[in-house]
Amino acid sequence: MKKVILATLFFAFSIVGFAQSKVNPGIRLGINSANISNTNLEDKIGLNGTIFLDVRFTNFYALQPEIGFSSQGGESSNDEEDLNINYISIAAVNKFYVAPKQGFHFILGPSLDLDFDNNFINIVNDTNESDVTPIDLSLLFGIGYEFPFGLIIEARYKQGLVNIDLFDDFFDDYNGNNTSLNNVFQVGIAYKFKI
Repeated sequence: MKKVILATLFFAFSIVGFAQSKVNPGIRLGINSANISNTNLEDKIGLNGTIFLDVRFTNFYALQPEIGFSSQGGESSNDEEDLNINYISIAAVNKFYVAPKQGFHFILGPSLDLDFDNNFINIVNDTNESDVTPIDLSLLFGIGYEFPFGLIIEARYKQGLVNIDLFDDFFDDYNGNNTSLNNVFQVGIAYKFKI
């Protein structure tokens, strides 16, 4: 019974907190320069797109849950095939504003990336045609500027934390059994709708 009461109180305080916050939806589009560490693959240029919900708790802090698409991988420097990985990304972005009346902010947060083309369902059904891990956990950080009318310009760096070599032999020719991680530099613009 105590757990039910505590859960109810937590839920009630959460609703009050969100009710007193400014909540605005938005979209973000950008360009990736992606690579995979410890390989001979070169940078791959791709696109990313996100929808988000900006929850401004204070003048200095906002939480921005995001869901989007990110084209990553690497381009081959020889006759090998390019590596194209299309992720569905779910992120919890924390935005820290330098001054309450200024739009300059720092970005920090985790991201869960799901390989859209080759996922767990394909592995279970034995139809996975990729040697790339279906899930990546990333840490992203960056800087941005938000104009008063809702336009946002951001630069982010996203560092993968999970070895994307599913069977530890896919990149052997490239990396000699070293850990292969996603590295992505993102530049983009966003628009936050005022509600």
